[in-house]
Formats: sequence, C-alpha cells, structure tokens
Amino acid sequence: VEYRAFTAVDDAQADANTLSELKQQNEELRQTVAQMEEYRQEAERLQQLLDFQDMYSLEGITCTVLSRSTDSWNNVVTIGKGSAEGVRAGLPVAGPTGLVGQVVSVTPHSAKVRLLQDPQSGVAVMIQSSREEGVLKGSFDGLLYLENVSDDAEVEQGDVIVTSGLGGSFYRGIIVGTVVKVEGEAGLTSRRIVVEPNEAVGLLQEVMVMTAMNSEGAAAQQKTDASASEASDADDADAEAAATD
Repeated sequence: VEYRAFTAVDDAQADANTLSELKQQNEELRQTVAQMEEYRQEAERLQQLLDFQDMYSLEGITCTVLSRSTDSWNNVVTIGKGSAEGVRAGLPVAGPTGLVGQVVSVTPHSAKVRLLQDPQSGVAVMIQSSREEGVLKGSFDGLLYLENVSDDAEVEQGDVIVTSGLGGSFYRGIIVGTVVKVEGEAGLTSRRIVVEPNEAVGLLQEVMVMTAMNSEGAAAQQKTDASASEASDADDADAEAAATD
C-alpha cells in the first residue's frame, strides 16, 4: 500500500512537472510566433519604403521613429539617426506612401521631424492635374489646408496634391495627399480646401530621410500622361484627315 501511495505521489509530481514544462514551452512558442510576426511586419514596411524609393528614384536614409509629441501645437517625431549618419536639418522626410514632414534639428544620432500637420509647417505644392500652385499648411486641429491658390482656380474633391519644388525645401513631384473637401466656390476668398495626407503619420514606425531625387516623380508622370494624351489626339486627327482624303 505504501509503495502504491509513493508511486501515485511520484506520478502526480511527474504529471505536474510535465504540465509545467508544456506550459513553459507553449509560452516560449507564443513569444517566438509573436516575434516572427513583428519581423514579418517590419520587413513588409521596409519593403514599402524601398518601393517608394524606387518609384521616385530617391536616395535616402531609413530611420526608426523613436517617439512622437502629443501636443497639437508641436507635431514632431524623433527619429533614430542623426548627423553622424548623414541626416541634416532641412531634408524632407517620407513614409511608405508619401511626404510626412521635414527635419528641423539634429544630434549626432537622432533628429526631430516636423510633420505636415504641425501648425508651423508649410509646403509649396501644386494640384497634379491643373498645375495650380499653392501652399499646404498644417493646423491646430490636425488638418491640412491648401492655401494661396488662385481664387478662380478650379479645385475638386479627389484632386491629387504633389510638391511643386518652389523654394527648394522639398523635391518636386512627391505625392502629399488628396483634396477631401472644398468649402466655398471658385472666386471666393473665403474658400477652404482640406487635404488628407497620403501617409497616416499616426502609424509611422519607419521613415526615409530623402537626400537626393533623380526624377520629377508624380510631376513627371503627369507630364508623361499629358504628352501621351496629346500624341493620341494628334494620331486621331491624322487618321481623320487621311480618311477624309
């Protein structure tokens, strides 16, 4: 009886040990899976940045976002590279799908980036389709407003906004956002044009500090489309003339 009692106790202890080991292995497996998912998502985000870099023929420095301000009057993020890695004040900064801001200060291994939504931000831009120029400004409410556009300029919801390159602070042709609301009509000085940024800055984890751009990006694409359209119209005209003859 005593032997059986000891055996039962030993079996129970072994079962408890086995269960504890299984729980530990399960927890380690969950942690490994979670870490692998983090690596997968990071690789996907970095690939999107590389795709953006290739699309615009950019040269740049990829950086991790370390922290961000929560003040509506100071919309700034801190990135994990600085002057030692080639980052300098004044350089434009992009996310995987568009412009997000500009470097305003640097230390040897970090830098601060003022986001487009910051009230102190102002970017020379143009409407991609019409080439009308203006200035995209941030605000305390976190929205982007297209200002300094000709009063008689036609602006419609869905118009794509790209950098114009005027002033030299930002490379020409980088996509910035899309017009989502036009309050008022053309000809009214009180007209307000709201632009939604192409990049959701609240989700930013990596960015690219742009050091050079070897194309005109979206601006060049618009010219190409216009040239193709003109060429197509010319071909149609020649075909009609030949048919008439």
